[in-house]
Amino acid sequence: MKLNQPIAICSPRRTPFAQFGKSLSPYAAHHLGKIVMDDLLAHTKIPHSEIDGVIVGEGFANAPNSARVVMNLAGLPNEIPALTVSNNCVSGMEAVVEAARRIALGEGSLYITIGEESQTAMPIIVKNARLNKKTASLDKLKALLPDNLPEGVEIRDTLEDGLGDGETSYGMQVTAEILAQNYELKRETTDKLAYESFKRAYEATTGGLYKEYLVPIKDDEGKDMEADEAVLLRKGIVENPGRMAKAMLLFENPYMKFTQFKETYGKYLKKSHGPTLSIFNASPRSDGAAGVIICSVEKAKKLGLKIDAVLTGWKMKGVDPNIMGIAQADASLALLKDMGYKIEDIDQIEIHEAFAATAVAALEEIKIQTGLDWEKKFDEKKINMYGGSIAIGHPFGATGIRLVANGVMDFKLNPSTNRVLLTACAHGGVAGALMMERYKE
Repeated sequence: MKLNQPIAICSPRRTPFAQFGKSLSPYAAHHLGKIVMDDLLAHTKIPHSEIDGVIVGEGFANAPNSARVVMNLAGLPNEIPALTVSNNCVSGMEAVVEAARRIALGEGSLYITIGEESQTAMPIIVKNARLNKKTASLDKLKALLPDNLPEGVEIRDTLEDGLGDGETSYGMQVTAEILAQNYELKRETTDKLAYESFKRAYEATTGGLYKEYLVPIKDDEGKDMEADEAVLLRKGIVENPGRMAKAMLLFENPYMKFTQFKETYGKYLKKSHGPTLSIFNASPRSDGAAGVIICSVEKAKKLGLKIDAVLTGWKMKGVDPNIMGIAQADASLALLKDMGYKIEDIDQIEIHEAFAATAVAALEEIKIQTGLDWEKKFDEKKINMYGGSIAIGHPFGATGIRLVANGVMDFKLNPSTNRVLLTACAHGGVAGALMMERYKE
């Protein structure tokens, strides 16, 4: 969709992203969202009466309508409506789109959008407990745990289950390896993207480039957390890139050999050349939240908000769930068509790195359809200039707005950048693309 009038993007902020089970583990997702909300309100000084709504993107909510919980915790007036949207890894992007859509329809002129996720807080559940009389109440269930559960009643990890629906799609790591095989991606290529993600994020972090976008927060030890946890933990890889090639392969290990991978998932394999995915070329499990003000240009001017960029269009597309990463190419190309742009019209690309393979395969597909020399563009740091999800982390609902913040960085730090394409894929085979452009009076 191409917007008739650009919509202002103001003041992107986020917590540092933390590793699963580490520095931000005490916080529920909606508490992380509340911290970002408080910071946005303090940072922008927006009068509560000017807020038309709160929209939160969260992949796996632990609270009913997290947006309402977040705004109540932040002390916003009760009459302000709130909505939570869930679209897996593009939930934050979907929150931005929903805010923009409401503004375009004239339903409001200013929305606070939040993306949040605590993978640490995702519960381990007892599935089918209520279907069996022996476990239908909490007291009965406790009496039988852990060893005497009836047949059909099982303990499940919602995080693991959330990475593959068990009905129509495999786990995300499987879908990434399928793309790596079908697009004949060499491990050296995906490792290069992953290493550059580490290096660029580390250099941007230690150079202070991310600092102005980060919200102060206390970690699990009560200390001030000042940077993305995974970025600093990968310092050793940045200094010793040879470690990339030594990382354990996900589909060549005692639990799953590549021959078994081919037998199990052969239905989707068009080609096969050997395993590529490793623990170092995949995004880490993460906790964090991000937020941004989405409003009309007129409202931004009225309130004295700095317009960091404008949103001029978006597109959501879907593909078969088991090749989910390639949807980033479909969404991006469809958006370019809608807007009448060519790939050459794009100065920077910010692409979600769920896995290096999903990002590279999508870029390869764009190359096939447009001739884009993405490797040259990547080497020139026109793609993920300051690192991506592999280095920074991937709290599902927060990543879409983190990409918006990186787009704002591209404009601020690179005067020649006028147009940035953002794209992300998600479990289930969906993907989104946003077009951000430099604001000019």
